[in-house]
Amino acid sequence: MKALLGIDKGTTTTKAVVFDADDGRVLGMSRRATPSFRPHPDWHEEDTALTWDGVALAIRAAIAESGLPATAIAAVGVSGHMGGLWALDRDGMPFERAIAWPDGRAAEMLQRWQESGIVGKVYDISGNALIPGMPIVLLAWMQRHRPDLFRRIHRVFCAKDYVNFRLTGEIATDESDLSFFPCDIRERRVSEVVFDLCGLSGKSGLIPPVLPTGASVGRVTAQAAAETGLVEGTPVATGAGDAVAAAIGVGALLPGQAVTVIGTSFMNNLTVDRPVMEPRGVGFLFLMPQGRWQRLMSNTGGGSICIDWVVEAFGRREFSGFVSTRLFDRIETEARALPPLPGGLLFHPYLNTSGMTAPRHEPAARGSIMGLGLDTTPMMLLRGVMEGVALSMVDCYGAIGAPVDEIRITGGGARSRLWRDICAAAMDRELVVPEAEETGALGVALLAGHAAGLYSSLEDAATRLVRVVETVRPDPALAARYAAAFPLFRDIREALVPAWAARAACLERAAGRNPS
Repeated sequence: MKALLGIDKGTTTTKAVVFDADDGRVLGMSRRATPSFRPHPDWHEEDTALTWDGVALAIRAAIAESGLPATAIAAVGVSGHMGGLWALDRDGMPFERAIAWPDGRAAEMLQRWQESGIVGKVYDISGNALIPGMPIVLLAWMQRHRPDLFRRIHRVFCAKDYVNFRLTGEIATDESDLSFFPCDIRERRVSEVVFDLCGLSGKSGLIPPVLPTGASVGRVTAQAAAETGLVEGTPVATGAGDAVAAAIGVGALLPGQAVTVIGTSFMNNLTVDRPVMEPRGVGFLFLMPQGRWQRLMSNTGGGSICIDWVVEAFGRREFSGFVSTRLFDRIETEARALPPLPGGLLFHPYLNTSGMTAPRHEPAARGSIMGLGLDTTPMMLLRGVMEGVALSMVDCYGAIGAPVDEIRITGGGARSRLWRDICAAAMDRELVVPEAEETGALGVALLAGHAAGLYSSLEDAATRLVRVVETVRPDPALAARYAAAFPLFRDIREALVPAWAARAACLERAAGRNPS
């Protein structure tokens, strides 16, 4: 039997999954928490050594659970959260701490870029709305605030590239992660103009060689083999950034195919055959294999993190002792029994420091709940959060200027049948549910298998490995309720824009900084 290993280096959890190379069945899986550090408010860092230790342990455990010898692993692919700043010095040594994408230290600087027009100019080249955790923004911040560290940087890449480096010793990135640096999205290459606009003229050489997504990056070294249990010489493909990997892992390879991921973030991704830049200044545009692009409308604070927040902030006593599986079971019963939009609750899911990234770009945005009352319960909040996220899905797809033929839904939050039903009703269309929950890991395993010559094409690989288990059809009565509520959801969001800006200014003054 031949198997493929997919590694998904996530923001909070790293997964390693062994897949059957013939039909995509999961043979073994392991998860490890991703340690993070927050030395200052809004900062988010990782210890590179601890991160690699978690990856290595997850690989070893997944192979053990599969019951297969390591020789059965035909190839390895790696996915990782996009953005952040993972740096190497001239000796190829990683900096002790990497900066992860949720980091907000550069928010003030980015606000000045917004006011001076730099953000808009970068968008016109890259199709990406800048957020504080993007590599180019963090590099500029480092140059200004930590010139001592900046001078030591020889190469910069992203989370999955660091894992590939530890597996193979090779320093490289791929087109998908280059997209979020960002780059010249039309020409699919590094943009010197973007570096110039961001005050980093002459520094584009910090980006390592850029390989096609899914190309061979190298082979497992003897040291990596000893640490992970893999066989020395096992081929490793570049893999892809997590958004692109998830789309590949559900088979959304053709123009018009979309995937919604209810993960830590809430991502709505559409594969297109041209660079779709509208609406201007909003969302992201990533490079896909085979000369295609992915238009992504994402709310980085609007996924399953919202459920976690409700449980932590409002439901400690009510949900005390419930493991996640039992909590989802309880939600399926009790939240489903509630009427839609219970008590008139309307939730706007912008909890992350990145603010609202779609369907408009508002870095100062934060989450809000309308309709709270003395009768509001944690379970009502949980249902309201699910519905607010689903209404933001309508908001995001409605803003993309390209046809959406099919939507596939996945991610940890999509394990909830209720949440899937709510999303289908909010969109008032069928949603396709793939079997694999770890679609990012499957996507990069698929890429690795193709790079290793196991499949004639990516489409052939997707046909063999991506298994669909359900089609969710919208409930007409529920769809009508959400259709009636959506205009109010949208109007509240628009009305809050000046309030968000005023709030941010108040915080700046309270911190003793000039908000202008």
